[in-house]
Amino acid sequence: MSRDPWLALEAQRRRRRWRQWPWGLIALGLALLCTLGMFGLVLIGAASVRPPGDGSSAHNLKAYFIALLVAELLGSLGCVAAAVLGWRLNRGKLTAALAIILLSLWLGALFYGLL
Repeated sequence: MSRDPWLALEAQRRRRRWRQWPWGLIALGLALLCTLGMFGLVLIGAASVRPPGDGSSAHNLKAYFIALLVAELLGSLGCVAAAVLGWRLNRGKLTAALAIILLSLWLGALFYGLL
């Protein structure tokens, strides 16, 4: 590491660049993506319901349903993390709050049967 203070300041700026990201908008985008994922889960669930004797369509869609469910949960964790960063770093408090409200609606609908 160099002893030049200007190089040290530039290295510090490069390390902390992620703090300047619009975390509230990122959280809102992830919440909207989770909303679309929830609609995808509903469509896959509806497509897997067929009359008896029509084949094993539910079994064929099971892998897609599980993959989308895992992506939904990972996206919601990312949304919560981005909302917390947006709130704590003061980088979009309103959009972070909207993202958490939207996400709580869909996660409540997703885990409604477990309660």
